[in-house]
Amino acid sequence: MCLVELKNSPKPVVSCAMSAKSCLNNSEVFTNSPLVKKARENILEFLLLNHPLDCPICDQGGECDLQDQSLFFGLSKKRFYSFKRVVTDKNIGPIVKTVMTRCIHCTRCVRFASEIAGVDDLGMFGRGMNSEIGTYVEKTFQSELSGNIIDLCPVGALTSKPYPFVSRSWELKNINSIDFSDGFGSNLQVYIKNNNIIKVLPGFQKNEVSSNWISDKTRFSFDGMFSPERVLQGFIKDGKKNTFQFLTWELILDDIVSTLYFQDHLNRHLLEIRTLIIVINDNTSLEVLNLLNLFAKKYSFIKLRKSEGSQLNNDDESSIMLNSVNSLNESDLCLLIGINTRYEGSNLNLKLRKRYLKGNFKLISINSLIDLTFPTFYMGINLKNLKSIVEGNNLVCQDFASHTNPTIIASSEINRRKDSKELNKLLTLLKYKLNKYYSNWNNLNILSSSINETGMNYLNNFKGLKEQDLKNSYGVYFLNSTDNTLNIKKLINLKQLNYLNSDNNYPKLIIDQNNGFNTNTEFLKAYKSNNYINLPNSNFFESNGTYLNTEGIFKTNVKFLSSTKQTKEDWQIIRKIFAYSKRINFTTNIKENNIISFNNTTNLKFKNFTGFLYYANTNLTKYNFYLTNSTAKTKNINQKKFKFSRNKLNSTNFKLWINDFYLGGKDAYSKYSVTMIKCSKQFRLEKTNFNYVL
Repeated sequence: MCLVELKNSPKPVVSCAMSAKSCLNNSEVFTNSPLVKKARENILEFLLLNHPLDCPICDQGGECDLQDQSLFFGLSKKRFYSFKRVVTDKNIGPIVKTVMTRCIHCTRCVRFASEIAGVDDLGMFGRGMNSEIGTYVEKTFQSELSGNIIDLCPVGALTSKPYPFVSRSWELKNINSIDFSDGFGSNLQVYIKNNNIIKVLPGFQKNEVSSNWISDKTRFSFDGMFSPERVLQGFIKDGKKNTFQFLTWELILDDIVSTLYFQDHLNRHLLEIRTLIIVINDNTSLEVLNLLNLFAKKYSFIKLRKSEGSQLNNDDESSIMLNSVNSLNESDLCLLIGINTRYEGSNLNLKLRKRYLKGNFKLISINSLIDLTFPTFYMGINLKNLKSIVEGNNLVCQDFASHTNPTIIASSEINRRKDSKELNKLLTLLKYKLNKYYSNWNNLNILSSSINETGMNYLNNFKGLKEQDLKNSYGVYFLNSTDNTLNIKKLINLKQLNYLNSDNNYPKLIIDQNNGFNTNTEFLKAYKSNNYINLPNSNFFESNGTYLNTEGIFKTNVKFLSSTKQTKEDWQIIRKIFAYSKRINFTTNIKENNIISFNNTTNLKFKNFTGFLYYANTNLTKYNFYLTNSTAKTKNINQKKFKFSRNKLNSTNFKLWINDFYLGGKDAYSKYSVTMIKCSKQFRLEKTNFNYVL
């Protein structure tokens, strides 16, 4: 369809396959001549030769390229009266629905699978009228990017299987939002109808000039937000009687503050210091974190803890985020340490594959033996290999010395190790030695696994939840934190093994604010807490929030779905508890921080307050925080002044923390998504080395 007429040429030429320089130097090009129109009409007639006339029941109707071409170049009269061919539909997975009779053999899906995704599962077989697109043998298209071929297909041959026959394109409303499933927070286009999300498509990236592909988890896991397992009404559970009582927000907040008041007097009589622990995770927005931080500073009996602790040094921002990933074209060597870029950050894996295909790029992996869709030089999973590189006793050191601007990429999961401080010093020493050769190159990159992990580390170095915290507490407030994390699972197992046995069972109060999902039941059973309060909060698309992604770029999520039933935003709930707590005077409050005051009447004013606190501003205006795109980078400290102490490193291997891409991430919704569960089931069926009966 891109035929053009070239002067003195005997026939039209294909413009996309012809060099413009060779044509325009000695000739003229005509794009709208009668010959071009007639040629395009003939080509379109061939395309429609075997195409079925099922536009009224096709999901692509209204956004079909073939419909648009037919409107301009199509004929109203038909000249072919033989039977049209019929092609058998292929089952290529639970995400993509195939109607292969509509296929026009443009091979976009084949080229995407081979060139972009790096999975050669799709291809064309047969000749002439018998040509077909498929997998040849009966198998599924196993790729974390398989949903992108739905957008690439110009006709209705490849459409969305989870949501067929739902709506037309002109009935949908387009909203810009961000991704919640990984640390990048990619821009998205969310299409809604009647306050329901219909589909999610990739958005436009302002900070980079490249195509934006999104993963299957980003595209289809949103149905987990609206799972029927959600509890949309607040209730109180009596542990002894095992009864539920549904209450209004006013009664629930009164009950929480009354419990705090009663426990405050109990601490005074028993001469004890019992605390209320608020457990947060890396998906909490910056507004909520700032409000909780002020809450903890005002009252001494409130402690903030992360669901998974990490030992890191957040003094230098460059040590907690990706620094030189967008400049991979300037590098020709990359060292991957304990990271699965394909599952932890699909955007990063696409950039690495794109750089590899350009050539002159070597990748070295100290990691588990996994398929990253591009070849790597595998060095094993032992930490001794990294130590030998830093000491200069490894053959790979020659590559670091001879290549240009080597890049080091590690996962933030290495900070969960017990020897993470020593490991970070080892990486800092490697960075310092490389800077002798490449002084202006920031070579160390840390990939975050959650959308606001970088923002949380940038704000404060929060401690992880430990056994001693639970022994000294009278209540635990779970804020978007579940007992599925490894650290909380460990605490549950220790309690069940009577390792944490004590005279009194603490904590006695459990407050659960977890997107409406009652997920801390195992923790409740293990610690036999008497009181349980459930606070129904809104999901990601029903709330506002600001996040700092793994590249140091601020990402803003705007609420575009109305809240259902009793649900409220996290910021509103904590603000209400803060307001109710001002009604009483706590006797055991060690520090009287009445100086801490701020304007939190609206989310807008509070966001300006946090912007003034944590970001350097030249002029104090209310638009400063909104006009800021990324964090301020600091200069590297001259490491020559400091001596590195000898530290003990454990000989344990780097673990692969995510085995299942669809259900194994740090987001809160994919494990409740029906589509993700189907994808995980199919993935385990094909990739595991044992068979089981479905």
